[in-house]
Amino acid sequence: MVNARNANLDSAISIASYVIHQLNNEEFNIEEWLSLYDYYEQAIEKWKQPNRKTLVHDYIEAVYLEEQNYLLRKHESEEVIKELKELLDNYEIDYSIIGNASIDASDDVEAYADKLQAFFMDELLDVVIDDIFTVLYADKNFLHEFNRQCAEVIKQLEVQNHPEALKEDGVIKRIKYYPQWLKKGVEYRDKLRCSLCGCDLSSAFTTLTDENFDHIIPLHAGGNNDPSNWQITCASCNKSKGARNSNYKNIVFPFWELSK
Repeated sequence: MVNARNANLDSAISIASYVIHQLNNEEFNIEEWLSLYDYYEQAIEKWKQPNRKTLVHDYIEAVYLEEQNYLLRKHESEEVIKELKELLDNYEIDYSIIGNASIDASDDVEAYADKLQAFFMDELLDVVIDDIFTVLYADKNFLHEFNRQCAEVIKQLEVQNHPEALKEDGVIKRIKYYPQWLKKGVEYRDKLRCSLCGCDLSSAFTTLTDENFDHIIPLHAGGNNDPSNWQITCASCNKSKGARNSNYKNIVFPFWELSK
């Protein structure tokens, strides 16, 4: 049983919006991020097989901390302090142990901002990142664009350099084992509905097979095995989609019909 958490969705949604903006920004898209952080090997490991801390988690963390560190480099410590205090307060984390700063001493303020950020990273960062992930994981538009950008990098990989990860040049190997935590997560997000036609698969809950779990971006189109690149499809849609077809739908199911 997964433990429930009281997420601060106001903060998560706000930061998620910024992450979406950065993904579509040439200065911090996937290729730029992997290059800037020299993160290619770590990304390949996560493209190779599903990890609970997904590549999306890593990207969110990089985007979020880069913005914070940018403000600190510009000596805008007060803005960082305000944001971190709001987050710590919202999550009811006591940070009194690190004291406070005098607004009259810039050196003191900057030192305090560094201490507060270090405390935040130790005590709350992982939770905040996962709450942002929770918001973004429900957005198929974001997931498609994220993995489409990953695909542009994967297509450039050569099997001779990554034989453990690639089936052939530009094609990640299909996983042989589907973790139960991954299946349950995808089923929960997609509400046991086909992601392409919307048909109800709940009656087939006990008979869903690995074939019902489909890559949003197919492996032969540069797709990968990160949890962000999986969805549920019915047998008909899965077969008709094709090995290179990355068409998708962001199907939603209203809580009730407004016209009735």
